[in-house]
Amino acid sequence: MTNKEIEKQNFILWYSLYATEQELEMARTNNTETLNRLLKEYAEEIDKINKSRRFYERIIQPAGGQTQGFDASLEINYFSYERKSTVLEEMCQ
Repeated sequence: MTNKEIEKQNFILWYSLYATEQELEMARTNNTETLNRLLKEYAEEIDKINKSRRFYERIIQPAGGQTQGFDASLEINYFSYERKSTVLEEMCQ
């Protein structure tokens, strides 16, 4: 991984996922040129992450404000080989 790729990955993750409002304001104040350059350079990737996040939040938090859930149950029928043979023989008769 090149330094440029590492910079890209670090910035996108920081900006899109981890930066607080205070950190963003500090970056806007102290590093305006660098922040603007990186935002322009990686705008497409950041936009994809933001769209994904909004979509995910709509799924997880519907209008009622509660998490959607589902009931999943797994039923495992286990018969030993002998029992299986007996059941099959009884069914065939």
